[in-house]
Amino acid sequence: MTKTNPTILIAMPLYQGWEHVGQALDSIRRQTYGNFRVLISVDGNDKRSYEACTPFMDDQRFELVLQHVHLDWHGNMTWLGEQLREDFFCYWQHDDHCEPEYLETLVKHAVNNPQATSIYCDMQVYGDMEKLTQVPSQKGFALERVMFHVLTPPEPAAIRCLVRAVAMKAALPITVVHTWLMTIARLGELHRVPQLMYHRRCRPESLTFTLPERSESVLKRDALEWALGVVKNLQPLIGAGEITTLFSMVVELTINQIPRGKYQYDFRYVDRGEQLRFVAEFLSEAESRLGLRPYPDAGFVGGGGDNGVHPGNRGRELLPGEDLLIDALRMNADSGAP
Repeated sequence: MTKTNPTILIAMPLYQGWEHVGQALDSIRRQTYGNFRVLISVDGNDKRSYEACTPFMDDQRFELVLQHVHLDWHGNMTWLGEQLREDFFCYWQHDDHCEPEYLETLVKHAVNNPQATSIYCDMQVYGDMEKLTQVPSQKGFALERVMFHVLTPPEPAAIRCLVRAVAMKAALPITVVHTWLMTIARLGELHRVPQLMYHRRCRPESLTFTLPERSESVLKRDALEWALGVVKNLQPLIGAGEITTLFSMVVELTINQIPRGKYQYDFRYVDRGEQLRFVAEFLSEAESRLGLRPYPDAGFVGGGGDNGVHPGNRGRELLPGEDLLIDALRMNADSGAP
């Protein structure tokens, strides 16, 4: 049962944000709901941003930590999530601000709707991009909620909000935003409060613009983490006989870049060998990290010809993505990989 006066951890990852962090912190200090703790994690030994926060440290609810190494955004968010001991987690970006009634309104909705793991409002994006974000509530079955986030690009409103502690802890470590959203959706409903209370500043340095510019190796890593996240979040929601269908779907979506566009590596324009190497790595990681593999009821024999094809495939049409799945399993079997 949700407390009537729940506690909130307001988590702020901060890096090179000295110009705007004061407005964000003042916005927090002006909230009409005050039962929160603010934890500011300044990344990469950024002393200028650290100093910009010190005028707010006279408020005992505010805490400031300087990370002497560069964790990057995902690592910093994971660190912040690991400090959670409150009822709710609230991600507040260092250059965003909210209306004074923001927390009070979301808390009231959360108390009255304990089935919701994420409670968010409408968001106005301004600056280098102008956009009004209105993310519909998701109240269907858990499978439907997760699939929504599998098949659509991530929307920031559903994580820049109140997230119940149980869902936030289950989402750690945060490797890509997509999988964070999937876990929240698997564990409960996502509720929109139809009021414009969140103002998101978009700058040239914002993740919206910098994420697509990362190196090829990082984009591939994120594609791998996305694929693993889909398997992790959908596997508990499907029948045991559907595991091969799940793996085939993930391979098809990852290689064809259907939902994620510019934020992950695009495998559509590389040769089949590179695609196979990625799928083989995905299968190895799924088995080592999650203990899951396609065709779980039979061993997989390497070698050429028809060897390595699960007997259940014979006499039926292959699923989309299953040809890559089978060839990658054969590649792992031939190399001795798990």
